[in-house]
Amino acid sequence: MSLERQLEELLTSFEQALAAQNWDKLASLDTKLQQAIPKIQQKNLTQAAKLQLQRINSLYSTMIAAGEREKARIQQQISQQADTREGMHAYMQNR
Repeated sequence: MSLERQLEELLTSFEQALAAQNWDKLASLDTKLQQAIPKIQQKNLTQAAKLQLQRINSLYSTMIAAGEREKARIQQQISQQADTREGMHAYMQNR
């Protein structure tokens, strides 16, 4: 399979995992890409391969922003749970 085709499939996988908010899959794909980068850098890239890499790079910004939003959402949820737990403890002590 050509490098261009592999990169296209990787990009599609990234897009699908991001749309599904499948953070484990995104991490796995990221690891796969990071391991492939040294090999990719050694190749004489075609214009199509360069374009696919640019598209993956652009998608990374979107993935990072989505990850940050998810992190903030989870932190807020944890904070709310802690507040609820404290309220329950106070209620139970004053009964």
